[in-house]
Amino acid sequence: MPGKIKVKVLAGRNLPVMDRASDTTDAFVEIKFGGITHKTDVCRKSLNPHWSSTEWYRFEVDESELQDEPLQLRLMDHDTYSANDAIGKVVISLAPLLAREIHNTKGVGTTPGGAVLSGWIPVFDTMHGIRGELNVIVKVELFTDFNRYKTSSCGVQFFHCPSIPPGYKAIAVHGFVEELVVNDDPEYQWIDKIRTPRASNEARQVAFIKLSNQVQRLVGLKAAELGANAVVGYQQDFDLEGEAGVVARAIGTAVSIVPPPMPSQSMSIPPCTQQ
Repeated sequence: MPGKIKVKVLAGRNLPVMDRASDTTDAFVEIKFGGITHKTDVCRKSLNPHWSSTEWYRFEVDESELQDEPLQLRLMDHDTYSANDAIGKVVISLAPLLAREIHNTKGVGTTPGGAVLSGWIPVFDTMHGIRGELNVIVKVELFTDFNRYKTSSCGVQFFHCPSIPPGYKAIAVHGFVEELVVNDDPEYQWIDKIRTPRASNEARQVAFIKLSNQVQRLVGLKAAELGANAVVGYQQDFDLEGEAGVVARAIGTAVSIVPPPMPSQSMSIPPCTQQ
């Protein structure tokens, strides 16, 4: 097991009214990663719930899951005598946390014991839009005794800007890297004929995130095989091919970059987006 994900759900706010009789909501959260799902307690009759439990929900994951799978938090309304109602969902890609944790394991970061994402995150429903917010803490810890370059590209940074990002200098340009991944489109699967529009929309949303993560990992693997530690000018494109599926393409330039030995004077350089 190369890594561990820990999740804590603290509170929610501005949730919609799901119980018309009392104008409240009985909220709980399902936390899912891969094939494992955890559930919080039900916070009854509140549009601004607080979960008092100090429990961390833990997932131990392998290398490919850590980069390919998104973390999913589904906010639900509990019903005693009928099926629970979906309020909305939070889908989190762990790629930024993985890049931050790699720096921590190298002694570059300042947060010991794992990279952390915390704060209020909007809850989105594909039928009704934003439906409140969740206050969560997500922590990623990588084990230091596994080969990160075997099936993952955790040691490779991705930059969308076409040049070497500010704060780094290039010591080698290894060449062009590209990858293509094809997967089924959930809207053309047989089960889509019987599931609800919300479930269909969410299935497609998650499928696109997984494709995006997978193609990025494979590009990073190719860059690592060339001896690079970063990809600049990174771009992704998706093609919808109907029943043939969804095609994800990614391209970039594999480079080796290092921070400059001495801090230079500040310059007016546009910021570069890192993924």
